[in-house]
Amino acid sequence: MKSGWFILFFIVLACSTACEDRKKNFPIRYYAGAVLITQNLITSYSDSGKKKMVILAPLQAEFTNGDQEYQKGMEVQFFKTSDTVQSRLVADLVHYNKQQDLYTAVGHVVLEDLVKRERMSTSKLHWSRIEGRVFTNEFVEITTPKQILKGKGLTARQDFSSYTILKPEGQIFDADSVDFF
Repeated sequence: MKSGWFILFFIVLACSTACEDRKKNFPIRYYAGAVLITQNLITSYSDSGKKKMVILAPLQAEFTNGDQEYQKGMEVQFFKTSDTVQSRLVADLVHYNKQQDLYTAVGHVVLEDLVKRERMSTSKLHWSRIEGRVFTNEFVEITTPKQILKGKGLTARQDFSSYTILKPEGQIFDADSVDFF
């Protein structure tokens, strides 16, 4: 009977050692892809029953850490009243960093005030929804009904109702012949 326990102990020991060797050769790999895919996303934000903002995207991917990616672009509409869109932000590709609560739009990025008929374009723009502002250190071009403004860097309210070009460049041109709407 003692030899039976000894043999059983030896078999268990051999199996547990073999399993440990297998774990060393095959490490656990965690999935890094999207855990949630949403198509034709429409997200509305309101305050006291009044529509403030709508996010539209053909495709949204969300990851385990809460980050999001909008690979097919995004449009954000900012409302002056519940029925009137004040401005809109359109971008080719957008990343959302949950830890920083910051959206980063890249590619062809356009922010326009539809009421004042002003339009800003750049290649990269950060949007802080909590602070209600957008900003960039990249080159920007702003077209108004009377001028074309250019410069490097910008900070603005998210609805583009006011803005500051950090390093203006060049001359101010008359834009009477420019048709952008």
